[in-house]
Amino acid sequence: MRGFVRYLFFLLPGLVVSCATTPEMPPVKDPSFAARGIKAVALQPVIFRGGTYERPMTHCERDIPNQLRFHLGRFLEQKGYLVKRIDRPPQPHSSLPDPLATEKPATVLAQTPMEADAVLVVWVDHYKQLGLCENVRSKGLEIQATAALFSVAESAEIWRDSASESDFSSGNPVTWVTYRIPWKLLLTLPNAP
Repeated sequence: MRGFVRYLFFLLPGLVVSCATTPEMPPVKDPSFAARGIKAVALQPVIFRGGTYERPMTHCERDIPNQLRFHLGRFLEQKGYLVKRIDRPPQPHSSLPDPLATEKPATVLAQTPMEADAVLVVWVDHYKQLGLCENVRSKGLEIQATAALFSVAESAEIWRDSASESDFSSGNPVTWVTYRIPWKLLLTLPNAP
């Protein structure tokens, strides 16, 4: 019985920490950015700029772009934006670059929904995985990405940031990296007016 009580004593703080809510994005106030009146942001699917081997390809990696996009949407909402997801057919795994890998405003804004004030695009510039599909002890994931916000009214890029994250030591690097990359990317994005 005494061993069970000690076990609970050490287990309980860990359970309390693991059940804590997700921390909110810190507010970033910028009057000049707020003057643009951007409230609704269209969120493009995550775009991998690398070649064939620099993007998720196998069954155990296919959800990485969706997890990145999910967290991007959540963090945008925490900053007060209305998020509208742009859907497009999945790109085949080929050596050809994604047509949206360009940074030209006209190309980025071509699929913008009518009610969106801006479009957020995230490009993954570097993707490296280690053993995600194998039953190995040391799995890893490394991602470097760039995010840019394009104003529909101005037809121009109005904000940009880059981030990188890697995890080669935890048991679940996909969860950690796909959460931290969107967090880091959107830290400097000003809050919605």
